[in-house]
Amino acid sequence: MTITEIALLRLSLNISADDSSLRSKLTHAKDVMEGYTGRRFYYLQQVEDPKLLYIIGEWESLDQHMNGFIPSADNQALLECLKDNLSVEWLHHIDAPHSALPLPTADGEPCFWSIGRHFIKPGQKEKFKETFENTKQHVQDLVTKGTIGGGWRMETEELDEFVLFTPWTDVEQHQAFAKTDGFKEYFKITEYLDHADIKHAKLLEL
Repeated sequence: MTITEIALLRLSLNISADDSSLRSKLTHAKDVMEGYTGRRFYYLQQVEDPKLLYIIGEWESLDQHMNGFIPSADNQALLECLKDNLSVEWLHHIDAPHSALPLPTADGEPCFWSIGRHFIKPGQKEKFKETFENTKQHVQDLVTKGTIGGGWRMETEELDEFVLFTPWTDVEQHQAFAKTDGFKEYFKITEYLDHADIKHAKLLEL
């Protein structure tokens, strides 16, 4: 099953995303990952904390990533190369291919998103799924470029987690959604949430 990796990286204290050496290393890492998988990879930079970067990558399977690439010599060389520049905060996978997510495939396509991590109350996954399906159009109606998309985290945790990517023009467009009648309907999903973590990110062009 084709899946999507979402990894959060934290830049070292003395490093910024504009650092030319870092950008060269990130480009090389992207080339290695795309060469290994034959699939596209993206870097996003978090708006709330620009020291945080996301890797969004597609894999043939969880096994290909965790048991094939992670222990490989190519990946170990990348980690060694980048160890003074960044650290990995976390690494997750969702059960969705890139085609189910609003990722850019050409110039002019979405390059700014909210990334919503929705943690579901125990025993409420089906209720959440039903409510989300019935109300997600209210979000889509406000989006002016692209289509919302997401998937369920594959790693087993105490709480089920649904990750939603929504393309926006900017933070203000997202905030405007909270003032709409549609938001009141969409807000019904929160009845089934333990908590949520919503951040914004922009495409990091290398």
